[in-house]
Amino acid sequence: MSVLRKTAQSWLSELAILQREVNQLFERLAEFDRADQPAAGEWLPSVDVYECRGALNVVVEVPGVGPESLRVFHKDGCLVVSGERRDRRPAGGVSAFLCLERPQGRFKRTLPLDIPVDVQKGEAHLSGGLLTVVLPRLKDRRGRETTIPIEREEE
Repeated sequence: MSVLRKTAQSWLSELAILQREVNQLFERLAEFDRADQPAAGEWLPSVDVYECRGALNVVVEVPGVGPESLRVFHKDGCLVVSGERRDRRPAGGVSAFLCLERPQGRFKRTLPLDIPVDVQKGEAHLSGGLLTVVLPRLKDRRGRETTIPIEREEE
């Protein structure tokens, strides 16, 4: 029975490949972890994204935030919703808070859009503490075959 042995160089190259793959995995996980983490003094509203009747619908839970405190825009293939909920303390003054659970301050949600949408025809509505953004879908042109004519050079 013969025994196969690997050389030290092959072990080192395999170890280097494994180390590179593990480093790439950690880099991707770190990016995912940082993607929507709020900065100090910020909070993140809950978001639902769904498709209905040929449009992409984004519903953001923002109770207590008025339309003048919200901003919705599209940049680099992402829908960005940002705003600020200001502190609303009673006028008479508060001697001590016993429970304080409602977040205050700025927020920013960045949602990557993986499907083609018509941003120019997008609409946003604020009602009952819910911001609803409706973006009509565009027909996906990827995979569509377009023939390019070939011209023959005269000799």
